[in-house]
Amino acid sequence: MNKWKWIVGTIIAVVLLIFAFIVGFKLGHRIRHIAIIGAGAAGSSAAFFLHKQLLTLGDRDKVEITVYEKESKVGGRAALIHPYNDSKYDPAEIGASIYASVNLHLVRAIEQFGLNPAYRIIDDNHVSYLYNGKTILVDMDNVSSRYNLLSLTRLNMLTETSVHHFLRLYQRNFQLLNGPFRTVAAYVKAIDLKPQLNESGFRFLVNNGVDEMTVNEFVDSLTQGTYGQQVTQLHAVMTIIAMAGRGQSIKGGNYRIFGNHFKSLFSDVRDKITKVDYVQQHVTLFTTNATHLGSSYMKMNIPISLLVTRYRERQNSTNNLNLNLDVESMHFSTLLYPRNERLVKLFSPNYLDDSKLVEIVGSRANIGWIYRKMWYAYPRAPPRNDTIFPPINPDKGLYYVNAFESFISTMETQCVAAHNIIRLFLIDFGYDEKVATLADDYWIDTAI
Repeated sequence: MNKWKWIVGTIIAVVLLIFAFIVGFKLGHRIRHIAIIGAGAAGSSAAFFLHKQLLTLGDRDKVEITVYEKESKVGGRAALIHPYNDSKYDPAEIGASIYASVNLHLVRAIEQFGLNPAYRIIDDNHVSYLYNGKTILVDMDNVSSRYNLLSLTRLNMLTETSVHHFLRLYQRNFQLLNGPFRTVAAYVKAIDLKPQLNESGFRFLVNNGVDEMTVNEFVDSLTQGTYGQQVTQLHAVMTIIAMAGRGQSIKGGNYRIFGNHFKSLFSDVRDKITKVDYVQQHVTLFTTNATHLGSSYMKMNIPISLLVTRYRERQNSTNNLNLNLDVESMHFSTLLYPRNERLVKLFSPNYLDDSKLVEIVGSRANIGWIYRKMWYAYPRAPPRNDTIFPPINPDKGLYYVNAFESFISTMETQCVAAHNIIRLFLIDFGYDEKVATLADDYWIDTAI
């Protein structure tokens, strides 16, 4: 009897051991499914950084990453089009147009993927003006002829100081001590940009020694052209980004930074996310053989670029001055051969119909190809208390990359926000995130 008890007990023990081994094996090889909604700058960067981090941790085969995108291309607002839809003509960016040398994630990706900058060719007779809806204020290549040199110097200093604060986010030691961040407020505090966030660009700059005319005209034209918002409406962080935003684009399109084209399904998680009010920005491209602008633009010679300030409109809200402010910025390209036409890019707050284009170049006969696109381009970013941003981690297992955008909205900061969220994900799912951070080649080990 005891013999049979021993045999039965042994069999049960063996079965339990086998069962435990199978369960343990399955748990050890459990596949986690990660869904990333949207393949714009943030979504594609999140997929890229998650892939890299999991490779570092040796767990890439345990996570399945699926990116859902409603469009047929990657890149989101980084998009381009060929004039006449003909690839023999150089394409034009219709969304996120430039990156700067301080955009370290983008610069690293460009190097890693072997991409090349698209150098903008400008005609010798091309001029750029600052325009107030009535008259030309200054040649943008000679702004010191109108604006106080001390104020311009002060602008540069304030911009460099704020950018230096932001660049702390790239330092490995800083991230190990402070990151990752679960709220935008924590970001703001860590890089010490709360004073800039709490004031309008106008108030911050004037309070820091920049004269009002420089801010109302010159800086206002940059915030209008970059974010479609006046310097009195935009918080100072985004105002400074608008001044720091001169840069380049990628040959073949900025979307190439974010990966290859792909198609997949679209999933909607908006009910989990705080609503953010976005600025509608209309992009209008058209070709023209005109040699000068229409009479409402003083028949200025083409090629030309115009940046527009709305300062006179703010001074006179009834607009009985009949200011011409339908366009926020206007840029003419070099000639398109063999058509002998120029490509014109217009940014505007409202739809521009054909009659407005005729007003710009004088005649419908001067207009060839036309293309229009409306973006919900940038969040409205007034001065704010840093506690009212959307949540980065609104629910368990749900992360919102665009929570960062009302603080700073650029392609680069989408990458920064995605990098941060992947670090949060690793912590929340039990990984040793510090191991990945130490091995991550996107951090900088020296002081900036």
